[in-house]
Amino acid sequence: MERKTVLYLALAVTILIWGNSFVLVKLAVDDGASPVMIAMARFIVASMIFGGFILWKRPKWPDRSDLRVFLFLAFIGIGVYYVFQYYGVKFAGPAISAILVTLLCPVIIFLLSRIRLGEKMSAQQKAGLGVATVGSFLVITDGSLSFISNRTEILGGLFGVVCAVFWALYTVEGKRIAMKYEPFTGTAFLALMGTLMLIPFTVAEVHLSGPVHFPPTYFLAAVYLGVLCTAVGYVMWFKALSGLSASTTGASLYFEPVVTVVFAYMILGQGIGWIAAFGGVLVLLGVVSITRG
Repeated sequence: MERKTVLYLALAVTILIWGNSFVLVKLAVDDGASPVMIAMARFIVASMIFGGFILWKRPKWPDRSDLRVFLFLAFIGIGVYYVFQYYGVKFAGPAISAILVTLLCPVIIFLLSRIRLGEKMSAQQKAGLGVATVGSFLVITDGSLSFISNRTEILGGLFGVVCAVFWALYTVEGKRIAMKYEPFTGTAFLALMGTLMLIPFTVAEVHLSGPVHFPPTYFLAAVYLGVLCTAVGYVMWFKALSGLSASTTGASLYFEPVVTVVFAYMILGQGIGWIAAFGGVLVLLGVVSITRG
């Protein structure tokens, strides 16, 4: 089997794993678990795996010249990313969060690439950005002006947009790390650094919110997110980045919200409005227009 075929299969498995993660987070949150504590539990589990790997293999530590990049990626890809994402799931629901996070990410990757390279956008690409923007608005509002009074859902939608920016930065800036370090090793160091960065958020959560609840779904989510989404998913993501372009890898995220919507309906019995679904299609069309342009 050709190497690129293997990388595309790895991406497909990653999307299935990540798509269902939004639903499991929602289950745990609905049972009373804190989004911040879920993020902390996820990376405690992941850090146990990665920490054991580092102690066993004793790989070379990141070069001093790369340390700033590692810290930056750990912060935007773990330290703050999952705080925003899980609160987005809590406020806006798994389907809306998945659509905003994953479909907007390729658009932002495109914008970042153009900004860094200083290239001009074609008319088709500008039109694609406009269509994606309108689609994002429809996803967040579901076509109703009542959203103005529903600040919780708006906040959840905005959290999803912020996550898309963070993941785009993580993908573009992580390309150099993916090319230089073995995927599991690079991911291990990032996970350990990101876990430490989550500690202040966890302490603040306990201090501000009071008693913390740990329902059974919390532990289920911790194991699923820590083992499959992080230890397996992150490694396969970086593995794909090592052999595919950042834009190609980011484009695989188009299919993640479809997985989330299906699992949300099957497990939670939750769907999304037709206008919001239409908005998701518009975002996808905008992304296709940008890519083809």
